[in-house]
Amino acid sequence: MIFQFLLPITSAFCLRSWRCCGTLCMLGLFIQSFLGCLQIKVILICLYSGYTSEQVFAFQSLTQYYTNQMALCVQNHANVLPIDTSNEFPGYACLLGHILETARAALSQPDCSFEMAIDLAAVTTFLLESLPPIKSSSRESSTVGEDDMTIGDEVVEITLDDNLERQITNAVDSCFLLQLANVLFGGISTVCGSHNEGPDDKEVAAVAVACAFLHVTFNTLPLERIMTILAYRTELVPVLWNFMKRCHLNQKWSSFAERFSYLLGDAPSWLLPLSVFCPVYKHMLMIVDNEEFFEEEKPLSLKDFRCLIVILRQALWQLLWVNPSAHPSSGKSVSNTFARKRHPIEATQNRVGTVATELLSQLQDWNSRQQFTPHTDFHADGVNDFFISQAAMEGTKACDILKQAPFLIPFTSRVKIFTSQLASVRQRQGAHGVFPRNRFRIRRDHILEDAYNQMSALSGEDLRGLIRVTFVNEFGEEEAGIDSGGIFKDFMEDITRAAFDVWYGLFKETSDHLLYPNPGSGMIHEQHIQFFHFLGTLPAKAMFDGILVDIPFTTFFLSKLKQNYNYLNDLPSLDPELYRHVIYLKHYKGDIMELELYFVIVNNEYGEQTEEELLAGGKNIHVTNENVIIFILLVSNHRLNFQIRQQSSHFLSGFQQLI
Repeated sequence: MIFQFLLPITSAFCLRSWRCCGTLCMLGLFIQSFLGCLQIKVILICLYSGYTSEQVFAFQSLTQYYTNQMALCVQNHANVLPIDTSNEFPGYACLLGHILETARAALSQPDCSFEMAIDLAAVTTFLLESLPPIKSSSRESSTVGEDDMTIGDEVVEITLDDNLERQITNAVDSCFLLQLANVLFGGISTVCGSHNEGPDDKEVAAVAVACAFLHVTFNTLPLERIMTILAYRTELVPVLWNFMKRCHLNQKWSSFAERFSYLLGDAPSWLLPLSVFCPVYKHMLMIVDNEEFFEEEKPLSLKDFRCLIVILRQALWQLLWVNPSAHPSSGKSVSNTFARKRHPIEATQNRVGTVATELLSQLQDWNSRQQFTPHTDFHADGVNDFFISQAAMEGTKACDILKQAPFLIPFTSRVKIFTSQLASVRQRQGAHGVFPRNRFRIRRDHILEDAYNQMSALSGEDLRGLIRVTFVNEFGEEEAGIDSGGIFKDFMEDITRAAFDVWYGLFKETSDHLLYPNPGSGMIHEQHIQFFHFLGTLPAKAMFDGILVDIPFTTFFLSKLKQNYNYLNDLPSLDPELYRHVIYLKHYKGDIMELELYFVIVNNEYGEQTEEELLAGGKNIHVTNENVIIFILLVSNHRLNFQIRQQSSHFLSGFQQLI
């Protein structure tokens, strides 16, 4: 079979840095099996003239023929991967490294055909799917043990040779992605035509192979370089949206099963496009500013947003509620390589459930800041009394949906569920909640310090219980009155007013007088982290006891409490001047190098200026037209997420101690 014939030359390519002579010998054996003497002479002349072996194959049209043969094997489900050279050089990985490098040369040719790109994408997808995930230090999804492959009770660790791993990772770079996208999408319109016309065969083929290749790539290779290129330098998002919109409006999704049944099986045809569109478009929204979104309506119109919300909402409801096997709590782990091979459809469904949730949550945040569609558009049609009753019980599928995608459920229903859950907790406490376990003496002029010293040591159970407060005046005398609930309510109102007062230094306020954690809180309070944990318990206690307190938090801090990231469109509420600067930079038409900017940011807390690198070695990295998007993302992330990460984390842990 063609895979087996390719193995000798493939291994040589992967090891060419120290086995150059062996490469030529194996190359000769390979060529002799398939080509005539004249072709052999031409190829060897090209090799000795300085061309790389990959360039020779692309130049001599060998790639098109043999890639097509391999693509047919994949399409016909032929189980013919080459044998392993060694444990560190699996045959399929060596073959993949060679094909990726050959593809770079082939795709760069002016006469590279659409069919050639289709076959290359299909073959590399098949081989990438067999590869263990390649970790990156900055890849958030990397976890210990995700590269392990479980067989029965044994765990076989797959470790590629560093050079082979680097060869594969470096091959899928910006140049490769741009070339592949240009060939695949070159003749496809990014403007939606007649809604009555479905995609033609060429568009279906292009979308199918692009989505399959990228879906597997997202699961295998580090994402930090890939996402930025796909989002900002290719037509992937408009092409996919044009395709998905027409399929949705016609209620007819084109099937990809014929070419990629090993990935999809009988899963819904919308699964693969969503698995790629959602993370790439979510990444694109990270750099979209308010003017582009609402006024220029880029990259999608507001009307298209409403259609996208419907597609995501229906897909999520299908994945999380209608189809039990797609639910994260189904009990089957799909986090490692072997599980993904054994349950590829379930793994894809779980992945789409996650990325669709993230994107729809982000769109809801945009809508909350400035409404462009009714809030009810985010609500699932299937939420009924039965679902509400199930969501109030821990461990149910409905409860998991409430935690993962709360926007699918109307706010009034969520309040009803929360009230029901609180009532259940109070009922379980029973008689223990009738009598106060803790009584505190609080000096009014030292309310925060006294409350912190006495309440911070309480467990979550004690905090949920009955607490009684006695106020002490400036002379150390107890104030008259019996706390039957009213004094504690006054105490909660007074302490929240004091704790969140910017004068105390734990919080700052924006120009709109909204509160967020002070990034320099550690310069004022040595125990600031412990204080933030304590402050998190205050609104939680108020919610648990049904006490209304007014704490005007900023939206970006509330987003942190939902364990979400903040992006460029959140920056105006924190620092309008910095926002204007980065928007100017984003739309700058000249050579950004002339501005002499570097990947550093200046922090200014209480008159003390410190310079901090946004990347390792950032003080020596120029901001250019090519990397300015990454620079803006890093600046926004630093101000909105990184600087307040510790304060937000400990505040949330305190809140979750009760709620």
